[in-house]
Amino acid sequence: MNTWFNKAIYDNAERLYYEAIDAGKLEREIGKSTCTVPVITATKKSKKRRAMAENQQQQQNKLLYLNPLTLEANFFLETLEDVNRQSQLQLDPHLTHLLERIVVGIETFLDKKPTYIVPKAAQQVSQEHPNTTADAGGLTFVPPNELLKIKRTFNCTACTHRIVGTTICKAVAHLAEQHPNPNPHSTQNGNVNEQRPMTTKQEKKRAEVEARTKLNVNLPKKVKALALDDMSDMIRDKYQIADKLKVMPQYDKIEEDLCKLIAPAFANDPVRIYKFGSRITGIGTRSSDLDVFIDIGNSFHLFEHRAGKNTIAKLRVLRGLFVDSNDWRIINVIEQARVPIIKTCHLSSGIECDICLNSLGFCNTTLLKYIFETQPLAQYMCIFLKTWLERCKLTEQISTYSMALMVIYYLQIRQLLPSIALLQQGESMSAKQFVGPWITNFQQKSLNELGMQQIEVTVPVLKEYLKDFLKFYATFNYERNMVCPYFGKKHTLISRIEDMPKRYVDYANQNPECALQLRKPMVVQDPIQLNHNVTKAVTKYALQKLIDYCEQTASLLYSGV
Repeated sequence: MNTWFNKAIYDNAERLYYEAIDAGKLEREIGKSTCTVPVITATKKSKKRRAMAENQQQQQNKLLYLNPLTLEANFFLETLEDVNRQSQLQLDPHLTHLLERIVVGIETFLDKKPTYIVPKAAQQVSQEHPNTTADAGGLTFVPPNELLKIKRTFNCTACTHRIVGTTICKAVAHLAEQHPNPNPHSTQNGNVNEQRPMTTKQEKKRAEVEARTKLNVNLPKKVKALALDDMSDMIRDKYQIADKLKVMPQYDKIEEDLCKLIAPAFANDPVRIYKFGSRITGIGTRSSDLDVFIDIGNSFHLFEHRAGKNTIAKLRVLRGLFVDSNDWRIINVIEQARVPIIKTCHLSSGIECDICLNSLGFCNTTLLKYIFETQPLAQYMCIFLKTWLERCKLTEQISTYSMALMVIYYLQIRQLLPSIALLQQGESMSAKQFVGPWITNFQQKSLNELGMQQIEVTVPVLKEYLKDFLKFYATFNYERNMVCPYFGKKHTLISRIEDMPKRYVDYANQNPECALQLRKPMVVQDPIQLNHNVTKAVTKYALQKLIDYCEQTASLLYSGV
């Protein structure tokens, strides 16, 4: 601290900050410091301008600027002290080495005499009086009492930056339970130099992955409650809500307002609205978005692995229309996604909508609606598992649609649903509908016609199938096999991708960069867009968590407690 206070000019703000918090303590530390506050003076002799500058200087002195570097350092020291007080965790010697490097880096930075940051008022004075000594930073001063209003969150990098709480107590508890030894390679005597360094980045990354896979992943309390509680009320309530969300009068108003907004901007092109997603399939919740595909200029059958320039241009036109409209509020525009979307809110209904220009989502919804109506067990399982995914905090990597495909594949293995390949064969499929190379329609046969049984859904029956489903995916061989609803057979080897239909093989040969991504920890193939692995974002650690959570939840359901 003494080193900091010897720097008279650009550390004075920090000194004032600490004096405001604990004047007595810091006065003893600072002693008779001769630091002075930088003064802004006018070069012209005009009394009016001099008075204005003095007034602005007085306003400046009333506010204390808190350097972001000081703020972070203060937070860090408080956190470290709290950890030491509340736990018996041993400080990692590797961490102490890194802290030493950080402190040296800060001192080096301060020795370079960085430009002092002044408030916005000083910036204006500096512009009016170029000969003043203040530099224009244009930032607002932060009074010390505002510190208490700043909300801190603690993230765990070992858990893929999962937020573990907003208090140090929760963070310490998480470390003690999940990561009792943060650096297993550290030596007992704490000498960092005796550790064996990683020779390459690949080895370091591999070691991190191995360390994560060895962690004991405990099932969250909310998931335990979901498995142990009587699920009859939960399933009934969620099913009733999901069923009502399939058809709502507000959807007609949304469609009407969309057409009224978009049609004038594309006067020479026909505009059609298609609703899809979890609300339409029957597994949505009140917080679910309404997905909307807008067909502008008969683009339904156009396929783009990634959106082209024309599609992005249309999306930007739509964005401008939503921004200027009084009926809609823009939430976000995501252009870089595989399927770019506009997230917006329909103000009169309060329903948030995801607007896209890709028709395959609508085609997938048509397939799911058929599956859920044909075998209602699939719908009930998806309703439960959607809540299960949310409580497991896996929704960022495993979507509701991905879980629905896993349910369909499981029921195909149990001979309770037909394969999609079977539904897309036969004489009645002579008039096939394509989106690019992909067949999007299918025969909507009943289970009786297919020689399969429709399961009467009761809570005990649902519970038994959920147990078996979770056990199935807890023991699934993800390295060798892929989840493939298209074939719907038990062992679909990743190595036998050439067995896919000719339309996929031809497309993959012509567009090798757009082939199905097989070198991923988890492969769940879209049954219509055959080159799409819907779980390509799942990491090895997330897959391990999924497996552990499946196994632990299945055990709780089997216990029958």
